[in-house]
Amino acid sequence: MALRDILDRQANSIEYVLHIHGIKGQVDGGKMSPRLTHFHIMLPPGVRPAQLTSLVPEIADALGVVSCRLAPTDEGVYLEVPRPDPVPVRLLPLVQRVADVVPPFTATLGLDTDSTPLLLRLNSPDVDPVIVAGNPGAGKSSLLRGMALSLALHNSPQRMGLLLLSGAADGSAFRGLDGLPHLACPVARGPVNSLVSLRWALRTLTRRLHLSERDELSFDDDDTREDERLFEYSGHAEEPVLVVMVDGADELCSTGNRRADAEALDALSRLLMEGRRHNIHMVVSAQQPERLGDVRWSARISGWVSSQEAARLATGIKGSGAHGLLGAGDFLITLNAELIRFQAAGASEAEVRKAVDYLVSHTQTPSQAYGEEDLMPATRHRAGKPERHVEEPIQLRRNWSGE
Repeated sequence: MALRDILDRQANSIEYVLHIHGIKGQVDGGKMSPRLTHFHIMLPPGVRPAQLTSLVPEIADALGVVSCRLAPTDEGVYLEVPRPDPVPVRLLPLVQRVADVVPPFTATLGLDTDSTPLLLRLNSPDVDPVIVAGNPGAGKSSLLRGMALSLALHNSPQRMGLLLLSGAADGSAFRGLDGLPHLACPVARGPVNSLVSLRWALRTLTRRLHLSERDELSFDDDDTREDERLFEYSGHAEEPVLVVMVDGADELCSTGNRRADAEALDALSRLLMEGRRHNIHMVVSAQQPERLGDVRWSARISGWVSSQEAARLATGIKGSGAHGLLGAGDFLITLNAELIRFQAAGASEAEVRKAVDYLVSHTQTPSQAYGEEDLMPATRHRAGKPERHVEEPIQLRRNWSGE
């Protein structure tokens, strides 16, 4: 059966469920993103979108899909349904697509529901620190691996270092990234190695804190030697930005060893609270973020969770619908009180090897500059935001776009 015929049948099923519950709504076309069909629902006067919430599971059953999600927007009410022919989002082509416009220290996440590249600038006060939450299978580890690789492709080792920690002994989140020239320390796998790397990060934070305090001290004009020392320290303010990524942070703080757990939690808390002021930016994933204490997360990324309450805790927003996500890279990001759904970009093991080999071959000695021309080649786009991917609409009785 052709895709357009499937879409029409699904639209008819949605309307049928609405009508048997006395809601004379209509499906007025929609749009398609890599993994979802977004049905635009026209509601009659006096019917609020909230009245459809209880019908979403019944609609999913009628369509024969795992789950649906209701998404009221400024453009109207959309019902998000899994595509019968999902399209994977590949990281490396996406990195090339945005290479001309991506700011420094910005990770490439994936594509939003308009097929627009979604970028996350980690050194922005509105972003740092970042929490990635969700159940097993949500795609947290794959998302962190893609973020780390995209950061390495867009920033030289001279201006950005990566500290990668995995609570799991197999270190699946950062598999294949051991050869990155940006690594501040070897990739840490398991609680013991991760704690060692956290200690190193704390020493780095303490050193930068002391240097910044020395820079801010007043000095006596008659003491020339002290003046010279202060100017020498001020030069260290331009140390490379350090991005710390911790996969399974809640596992690091709940190993059963009280002393080690307390030390890991204290280290994470200090880095999360004080790191940003000293060019140390945190991206943390956890199945149970509440184990990390009362942290004021700036950006929240949520994958699939098991209940509405878990969805509220993960996104910080009531009625987010995170419990209706599909898993395997289907995420919601909460940023500046805005909720955006996106499909994370992925990379195969072969693509990861290719990218790491590329970076190694284009990295000269540490004392040499790594220029912008050495980054991945890019297709030209307009200055500012990346171009939106828009395709011709399908001519049907409903206006489908983006097939």
